[in-house]
Formats: sequence, C-alpha cells, structure tokens
Amino acid sequence: MAGNDYDKKEFGRKQIYRGAVRVLRRKKFHAASMREIAAASGMSVGNLYNYIREKEDILFLIHETMFARIQERLDRVLAECATPKEQLEAAIRELFRLACRMKQEAVIILTEARSLGKKNLRRVLERESAVVGILESIIVRGVEDGSFRCDKPKLVANVIASNLWIMPLRGWNILPDHTEEEVLEYLAEGLIGMLDASAGGPAPTRR
Repeated sequence: MAGNDYDKKEFGRKQIYRGAVRVLRRKKFHAASMREIAAASGMSVGNLYNYIREKEDILFLIHETMFARIQERLDRVLAECATPKEQLEAAIRELFRLACRMKQEAVIILTEARSLGKKNLRRVLERESAVVGILESIIVRGVEDGSFRCDKPKLVANVIASNLWIMPLRGWNILPDHTEEEVLEYLAEGLIGMLDASAGGPAPTRR
C-alpha cells in the first residue's frame, strides 16, 4: 500500500514538473499563476497543493528533478568507467547531452533562482556544490594516478561544469554553423586536453 502511495506521489510530482516547465518557458515565475500551472499539469489547484506547500516549491521541484538526472548519470559514469580520465570524459559527454535535452529547465534555473526562498536556495546550492565536488574528486584522483596535471582541481571542476551547462544555451549563435555533437567533441577535447599530463597540462599557477 505504501508503495502505491509513493508511486502516486511521484507520478503527481512528474506531472507538476512537466506542466510547470511548459508554463515557465513562456512566462516569468512571478507572472505565472498556480491555476495555469495546475491546468498545464492536468490537475486542479486543490490537487496541486497535495504535492507542494507553496509556489516556490515548484521551482525547487524543477531543480531537484534536474539534479537527480545529473546524479544518475554521474553514478553510472563512476560505476562503468575504470580510470579518472575515462570517468571525466564520460561525465563531460553525459552532462553536455543532458544539458542539451534540458535547455528549458536550465534557463528557468538560471533566471528564476532568485525566486527561491533562503531554505530552498541553500539546498539547491548544496546540490550544485555536490556535483562540482564529484568532478573535483575525479580530477584529484587523476592527478594522483599521474594522468592529470592540475593544482586547482576545484576551480577546474567549476570551469568544466559551467561550460557544460552554458554552451548548450548558446545554440542561437553556435548551432547554425555547428551540430551539438561537434560542439561536444570540441569541448571534450579542450577540457580533457587542458588536464592531460602527457600533453603537459596547464602550467602551474604562480603563487
């Protein structure tokens, strides 16, 4: 019985997620009404409040859904790839392709983060830091096994994460001349290349 209740709740949350994204890709969060989001989700306003407590929870739900998908792909990469170099290259490819599929969600996250309350914003920032932390840990292991050369793994991890999520949003300027796969290959080659110890990697930072 409890399993059925959980499945029902998850199904409802997915409905709200999809409906909210449809509404928020054409309207700002503060301009969108709960009635519009409920209608796009295929439920009544009253039923909507069975899954959320307040409007900002909808934004948090979009963030959580994206981070859950990111975590799923990173877990797969860590499980399936043996070396740090293989893990980082696979992570770059997985995250870029996910960002390409979730452009609307990425735009909402980037433009509406200020609408989150302090508690939810703190939780979102913690999730973002955790994702960067996974990339950082891969880089550190690569340095330890001699495949990477890097004295600022946290900074480089942030650069990688930022590029993977921002580049797909620049499709208006890039995609008329290049496919997503071409952009991905260029990114993967450049990001891995700057760490590759066999190629020299980035010069150590002067202190």
